[in-house]
Amino acid sequence: MSATETHQAGEMKRLERISPEPEQRRRWWIAALVIVIAGAGLVGYALLDPGTATTATTTPLELSYGEVINTDLVETTEYEGTLGRLEGDPVSVRREGTITALPEEGATLDQGDVVAWVDNQPVALLYGDLPAWRAMADEVEGPDVLQLETALTALGFNESESSMTVDDTYTGATQSVVETWQESIGAEDDGVVDLGEVIFLPGPVRVDTLQVKVGDQVSGGTAVFTTSEEEIEISFDLPTSEQDNVEVGDEVEITLPDLSTTSGVVAEVATVATLSEDGGSASFEVVVTMDDTLVAEGIDQAPVTVEVITDRVDDVTAVPVEALVALAEGGYAVEVEDGPVTRLVAVEPGFYADGLVEVTGDIAPGDQVVVP
Repeated sequence: MSATETHQAGEMKRLERISPEPEQRRRWWIAALVIVIAGAGLVGYALLDPGTATTATTTPLELSYGEVINTDLVETTEYEGTLGRLEGDPVSVRREGTITALPEEGATLDQGDVVAWVDNQPVALLYGDLPAWRAMADEVEGPDVLQLETALTALGFNESESSMTVDDTYTGATQSVVETWQESIGAEDDGVVDLGEVIFLPGPVRVDTLQVKVGDQVSGGTAVFTTSEEEIEISFDLPTSEQDNVEVGDEVEITLPDLSTTSGVVAEVATVATLSEDGGSASFEVVVTMDDTLVAEGIDQAPVTVEVITDRVDDVTAVPVEALVALAEGGYAVEVEDGPVTRLVAVEPGFYADGLVEVTGDIAPGDQVVVP
């Protein structure tokens, strides 16, 4: 074929290669303008019928190839979130006086630990569901007495439960156990548990932020610190327009401030949307728990990126998106290596993600396709 004939054939069957923007992660329906490709040594192609292709003579130019593969294609969406700990209720003291000592922020307080020192007297943490509401002394009866005796027994001050009967009555035996416990923590060992001497909480607490400092005056009900849970969580705002993107139980990938990654699971998606602080767009709060919290040790209230899978197709044939050829007649093809030559094979593009596009047609994994 002469150079003129080659040029005419190229004019009759014009094509172009298209490549969607890499950041577009969605189901891809391609519509493209056709441009004329012409120049010295260009080979003209003609697609005679869907499913058939012509064989082209190789050009002196070296071609680059990509492999046809079988894979899963995953579409993801990234959200900016915050890594932190679940907030708990503040801890308040009922004693009146001057703060003389406090625990450190980040410390975890268990049963028997001191939550604060007021006038150099300890305020102790004991486990129980009911708050302390009165002083406890000889002959006092009630569920608060039962809580006290249960806690002191758990701490080992009622050996073999032989010296004190664990019930709802404050007896002389109870007083004796209380005196031993008071002496052990540095309290006045008078055998009376004054209001404000203990704080009953359901379990251990983590000191998050101190609300007072040594030397401050406190009175009944002053909050001395806020608390947070031991469990680390990640939260991010999900725009209302993307509500269907995320569900409880979805697996996610988390990028930490040091750019390392870890996995997590969506634990909660709010059912009521809230407005942003500036009164603008509304969003749903999403809570993510980490599979391995040790990787976030020492990190608190830090920005992270949460990557959520929003769509996917599994076990499909895919090619590099740059391999697609848009034909003047309509439709798409890929240029497949066939010995010393290449041939156009008609394909139907589908799902697109991560620089690959799903295709159906007369090609198979392992085939080599021209990639510009």
